[in-house]
Amino acid sequence: MRIAATLLTCGILAWAMPQAAKAACADFRASSSELSLDYDPFNRSEVERSFTIHVRRLDPRITAVRVVLANPGAINRGAALGRNESVRYDIRWVRDSGRTILVSGAEQPNATNGALIEFGAGATGDNVNESFRIQIPAGQGIVAGRYYQPLEVRFACMAGRDEIDRGMQLGSQVAVDVTVPERISTFVGSAGNQRGRIDFGDIDGSSGNVTRGLTVTAQSTVPYEIRVDEERGAMKRFDNDDAVLPYALKVSGFPVTRQSTIACSQTPAPGGRSHGVQVELSARDLQRLPAGQYADVVTLTFSPRLGLSGGDGCSPTRQ
Repeated sequence: MRIAATLLTCGILAWAMPQAAKAACADFRASSSELSLDYDPFNRSEVERSFTIHVRRLDPRITAVRVVLANPGAINRGAALGRNESVRYDIRWVRDSGRTILVSGAEQPNATNGALIEFGAGATGDNVNESFRIQIPAGQGIVAGRYYQPLEVRFACMAGRDEIDRGMQLGSQVAVDVTVPERISTFVGSAGNQRGRIDFGDIDGSSGNVTRGLTVTAQSTVPYEIRVDEERGAMKRFDNDDAVLPYALKVSGFPVTRQSTIACSQTPAPGGRSHGVQVELSARDLQRLPAGQYADVVTLTFSPRLGLSGGDGCSPTRQ
């Protein structure tokens, strides 16, 4: 068997004395390239990468800031949002990986969480680079696409041991950007094998119908379809043979014939989805045929499926 994977507002005017905007004590930015990651759901190792947040002191009175990061759009802590799904992740402080840096809800920096980033004396100490690490657990079964989330930087401004101010930075200065590539891969039996053989051995039908099969594993980040093609449509000893051995073919439990298709949702991760390929020979056919070696070639073509797959799992679309 061969496998091919292929929004006029109106309002009331009121006069008021202008007020000066409150200035932040510091600002924060991270390199977009350091927080842009590719994620393969079928890689059994987690994704881990170090990145740097550049912290700039804007108020000369402060000596340090305590910082936490928050995702305002996620229900759970640490999830980069896509169109319908999200990628879970965590962020740790390199200097103290046990402290919580990525928070949820309205949690603010306090003595038990966050990274305490200290500034040096004078103008030369106004800029500090602090190292963090993003971790994305392996095996998240998510569909291909871009998962992007700007993070809130919540911070407390310290002058020695005294907290003198608090602030929050919004925007894309610190943002998680995860791409799950489109991918379909298949194998027969073990990784790397693209061909499989269903060998019935010596049979005569005296014990009834005979069934044999094998398993094809698919790993896909997109909905896909399987097209079934049969070279002869029956088993023969040679192309022009008058002796024809019919067979019943099933893929993933669905009876299929030449040019049948099966539609599937993306596969679970990290293991993928197993597709059983089963061939059954009728005892009656076996008993009436002359001796010989009968064979046919079945090709399963895996390709991305446009639109929705119709549910979780697989279903036949054309017989």
